[in-house]
Amino acid sequence: MAKQTPLFVKTFQADTAIANANVVVVASGTNAGNVALPAAANATKIVGVTLEAVPSGSATNSLPIQTDGIAQIQTDGAASIAAGDYLAVANSSGQIKTVVPATGTVVRQLVGIALSSAANTAGLLVDVLLQPNVYIGA
Repeated sequence: MAKQTPLFVKTFQADTAIANANVVVVASGTNAGNVALPAAANATKIVGVTLEAVPSGSATNSLPIQTDGIAQIQTDGAASIAAGDYLAVANSSGQIKTVVPATGTVVRQLVGIALSSAANTAGLLVDVLLQPNVYIGA
């Protein structure tokens, strides 16, 4: 595995404590400048990936977020991921899943491109080239 190669890391405050590292966070819909776990699969407004969990008992919920480079992100385990797959937010835990390109008009945001593979087991780490962008398809 290539492991993480963070090009840009910034400290953000989270709306609530985030208990896991290596998960996707999005811009808060409540507090400007904060991050939060996604509300559901195929979330938009991706900010980046947590590099560590919020420490227990934290008064500020501050944590470093990788916004660029190669990140390691947890899989949801619903299906295997192959290197080269496009990836999107899989659930409200901030894990990722493969997105199969298709025709259609549904708009969703991609997290990036898989650089390594993973079996269909939840919580495995996949190396991801962070390239948040919009995908239009089914």
